Amino acid sequence: MDKLTDDSFIQPVCWPWHQSLLEQFQSLKQQARLPHAILIEVKSEQLGAPFIWQLAMLALCKNSKNTQPCRQCQSCELMLANTYPDFSFVSLGYDDKKKKYNKNISIDKIRNLIHEVYLTRRYDNLKIAAVYPAEKISIAGANSLLKTLEEPAAHSLILLVTHNKGKIPVTIRSRCQVLTLEHPQLDVALAWLQQQGMTEQESAQYLQYATGDPLLAMQLQSTGYADVVKQFKTRFGLYVRNEMDVTTLCSGLVALEAALVRRLLKMVLRAYSFQFCGLSQQGLKTARCGANMDKVAAQKTLTLALQAEQQLLVEENNLDLQLQLEDVLISLKRIILRSTD
Repeated sequence: MDKLTDDSFIQPVCWPWHQSLLEQFQSLKQQARLPHAILIEVKSEQLGAPFIWQLAMLALCKNSKNTQPCRQCQSCELMLANTYPDFSFVSLGYDDKKKKYNKNISIDKIRNLIHEVYLTRRYDNLKIAAVYPAEKISIAGANSLLKTLEEPAAHSLILLVTHNKGKIPVTIRSRCQVLTLEHPQLDVALAWLQQQGMTEQESAQYLQYATGDPLLAMQLQSTGYADVVKQFKTRFGLYVRNEMDVTTLCSGLVALEAALVRRLLKMVLRAYSFQFCGLSQQGLKTARCGANMDKVAAQKTLTLALQAEQQLLVEENNLDLQLQLEDVLISLKRIILRSTD
């Protein structure tokens, strides 16, 4: 997620594989069938506020062609300048003092957003209120928003963008039209990455690291993630063979960004889950090898993966990353060693 503050300057962004969702959105607009609330689940971790700006511009533009805003009408110019008076946006915000995102989108932010929705329009167009990431709305904020969804303001559109619609209360979801923005097809993603300058081998490698998300693949490539993975695999092997202690292993990891550390841990836990299930980790088309199955180890690894997902959210829980990593890796090593007894 991009660092967002109250004075962040945001510009619209969309990519070729967004076309189908934009066509759905444009079709609803052209038929005057835009609902009062749309919940959009985006699979990419790299998409957020800029994509919302693109959708808002498309909704407001009077001269859009196909799925592209004209960028020249008054609405487009004001959106590009971040000054459109009938558009409101709230996000987690970033605490510069604590160097982390706020844990939730507070009820105060949601109340202010709702207040803006019910104000008289400045222009003869939609009033748009957007929330991202919607799964982070506080419980009190969700209850407040629900009342607005039940009694929507005239000529208004609420855009809720999330990376996990399953975390949105059912009462909210049921009052929104739900759209989903998937990752592109494999061949489209690979071709796009090569157009951005990656080799064929790099494209395949980083797309696998990014679980099919080409935008994340680009971000990982810019950090030299392949070298990070290679080094981690070597050090983790030493640790499992008792040739390196857990403190030394983790001290190298904590120098990385927490998001990269979580990705590394998720990768290794996923790999062992496949292994304990008797699967060869070559995507979904795998062959089951019954003799190699260890159901107990597989279940314990999956449970550990769920635990680690919450435990390593150090930006939110104020826990010490090194200690949490050590706890997870000690547990994983025990599972691995017991499976070989």
